[in-house]
Amino acid sequence: MANAAGSRAASQESHVVRGIAFAALGGICWGFSGTCAQLLTSGFGVPVAWITCVRLLAGAAIFLTVCLVRERSRLRAVFRDKRSLLRIGAFALFGVLLTQVSYLSSISYTNAGTGTVLERLGLVVIMFIVCVRVRRLPKLREAVGLVLAIGGTFLIATKGNFGVLAIPAEGLFWGFMSAFALAGYTLIPGKVLEKWGSFIVTGLAMLLGGTVATVFVQPWTIPVDLTPELVGVMAAMVIIGTFFAYLFYLQGITDAGPLRAGLVGCVEPVSATVISAVWLGTAVTPVDIVGMLMILVMVFLVTQREETSAPTADAAENSA
Repeated sequence: MANAAGSRAASQESHVVRGIAFAALGGICWGFSGTCAQLLTSGFGVPVAWITCVRLLAGAAIFLTVCLVRERSRLRAVFRDKRSLLRIGAFALFGVLLTQVSYLSSISYTNAGTGTVLERLGLVVIMFIVCVRVRRLPKLREAVGLVLAIGGTFLIATKGNFGVLAIPAEGLFWGFMSAFALAGYTLIPGKVLEKWGSFIVTGLAMLLGGTVATVFVQPWTIPVDLTPELVGVMAAMVIIGTFFAYLFYLQGITDAGPLRAGLVGCVEPVSATVISAVWLGTAVTPVDIVGMLMILVMVFLVTQREETSAPTADAAENSA
């Protein structure tokens, strides 16, 4: 019995470690996506609505093509599960679509680093909901990590001038919207991810979200000059910043739970800031560097598993 319990604990630990790694990879890919979005909106003048429609439908095509090859029977089966379809629908509208619109809009008014940092304020919402669901206070490492995450966010958003916000009001509004969207994106799909897997859930959610956006936006009426460079940036955004970002992050939620995945995903603004500085020449100040270091320390703290954490609490977080 003792050996069996030890084996289960070791297996659970390995899943958590794998989930943390996947969540971090997803955050890095999203950071790359943010830089692509900054280039598309600021460099090429492409509207956010057009990017949203094309990105979601192209991403859905990739995910569902993989599903048709690998999981065709399960893809058909999900359409007979009305409860799962309702949850996927909620995920599509209040997670995937809202995240895309708010995140890209925030970046269009600010830059890739600032937009992704503001999005990470959704950690406050995620931690509050998870702790209420499992009826516990935040663990010490989670609380310290949250303080560091918010502190790093505050530094990057104000550039160290605490009396003045260094970004436009519109950027702040869409940044806050993206924070709530991140919470919905992280918390809504937990049960259906466990039941159907990230490929099916993400593919269907992107298809529904992209279809709704397309009906309202009608992207074919928006004039966009499809130069080879623009197509290349859009393709990189879809493949790396959408397909791999969603795949890695959702697997991180499944393995490590929504709270850990959400916290570790804070590498996203760091990667966005670094990639944007190297690729687009976006200015990075010493205050930005301090903020990023705070976020990196937070990631280190929350990835250290506390010995006293109960398996039941982890299970409750994963089922949230």
